[in-house]
Amino acid sequence: MVQALIRKSACVADLKKRAKRRIPKFAFDYIEGGCNSELAITNNREALDDVFLRPEYMQAYTTPELGVDLFGKHYSSPFGIAPLGLTGLVWPDASAMHARAALKANIPFILSTVSTISIEDAAKNAEDNFWFQLYPPSDEKILDDMLERLRAVGCKNLVVTVDVPTPSRRISAIKSGLAVPPKITAKSIFESTIRPMWSLATVTAGLPQFATLRPYIKDAKNIEDIATFIRVTLRDVVDEKTLITLRDKWRGSLIIKGISHVDDALKVKEIGADGIIVSNHGGRQLDASLPPAETLAEIIDTVGPDLTVMADSGVETGVDIARYLALGAECVFAGRAFLYGVAAHGEKGAGHTIDLLNDELTQVMSQVHCANPALMHQHLE
Repeated sequence: MVQALIRKSACVADLKKRAKRRIPKFAFDYIEGGCNSELAITNNREALDDVFLRPEYMQAYTTPELGVDLFGKHYSSPFGIAPLGLTGLVWPDASAMHARAALKANIPFILSTVSTISIEDAAKNAEDNFWFQLYPPSDEKILDDMLERLRAVGCKNLVVTVDVPTPSRRISAIKSGLAVPPKITAKSIFESTIRPMWSLATVTAGLPQFATLRPYIKDAKNIEDIATFIRVTLRDVVDEKTLITLRDKWRGSLIIKGISHVDDALKVKEIGADGIIVSNHGGRQLDASLPPAETLAEIIDTVGPDLTVMADSGVETGVDIARYLALGAECVFAGRAFLYGVAAHGEKGAGHTIDLLNDELTQVMSQVHCANPALMHQHLE
């Protein structure tokens, strides 16, 4: 780890502080904000803080090995980069930075349907660490073409998000005027002007585009045309019927993201999903949602070993990753932390975020005498 970066940002909280100083307020609010009163964000934090770990100091000590096997591939760490939409708003080319960092560190990288680089560019940068998160389009021809593009670049893991049946109500975004397309106002111009590094980088790169969707938008003249397409064409609700159709069409691993209780977990297992990500969308969709840290263990106990169960939401440290592992997750995804990383340090920040989480997780596992992630459940207090 580069010591110059450590001195500036020794943890994700430092990345967050630095990001706040480097990007406009509307962009920072986009990362940080939750829905409604933001109680779900608070509850995610409190639920994770209520998970305690038990050290076993009398057990023989072994240097921790962080590697995990997921869907036929070995990864060097038990965490990955969650799907992040509109990343170019935070920093130009952020998703490509994340993809390259994920390949170098050998962790999973999930590209969002509404990210700002294409399927092809993501696969080029992440290679076989590339996973894709799908908001299924209502047009079956577009869906089939997207799946064919994924097969063509060698993507093996399809992540379908189910917890966005309706747009969330994010108060900070409403107040800042942040929308799709972004509204240019006197306030946003002022906020951009006082963040010259972000402004220069954004002007150089141009306004962010939804690159994966661009081929399907005929005669698109501007981002408003693309925004209209997204509202009209992307399916509003993903339900059992949708997942059955996708299972029939997709021969790779099918992973369902946004599961929050046992009944849905059992249903997607019955449909034939290969894995789930227990998640409440980082507190960005339902303010009254249960924190994944409170539901994860019950879901794992109920679905059994045939379904790969992972988790996200509220991950701010390597300690949080250890907590989810102790609750039984096989892999943990972080989102905001990686956006703070590139906002704080650009390309270097993507890899630095991975290094920070790896170092913190290694320290925790060493402290409790845990040899590998699969044994963390033995250290749940």
